[in-house]
Amino acid sequence: MSRSGSNGHLEVLDRTECVQFLAGQGVGRVAGTVEGRPVILPVNYAVVGDAVLVRARRGGDLDRITCDTVVAFEVDGSDSIYHEGWSVLVVGRSAHVTDPAELDALRSLRLLSWAGEGRDLFIRIVLDDVTGRRIHHLEP
Repeated sequence: MSRSGSNGHLEVLDRTECVQFLAGQGVGRVAGTVEGRPVILPVNYAVVGDAVLVRARRGGDLDRITCDTVVAFEVDGSDSIYHEGWSVLVVGRSAHVTDPAELDALRSLRLLSWAGEGRDLFIRIVLDDVTGRRIHHLEP
């Protein structure tokens, strides 16, 4: 049964709800700039503590846009039948993880990239500013 978009309700999510949505997914998008041009890249990720962790290939675009700079990270979900969905946006400082003990712990997470082998760079995006919203339908 398809619902009309006319009775949709836009709800702003609080930080706790946003983090729950983040933790429930595994693919998102990192947005930054390379040579002054916007770049948005799909990534596999995990939420660890107060950060999003991704793996990347050294020297690639993801490596270049996440070296000690502020980036955006977005994840969303939708239901095209019911015209409902949600979106969470994180804006935070990104940094390459270099501490050997922390790298060992992150490797145990088995955070694998769909893009294949050779992704030995771990990148942390701190959950500095987290916002989200959800569109759902109120019961008649």
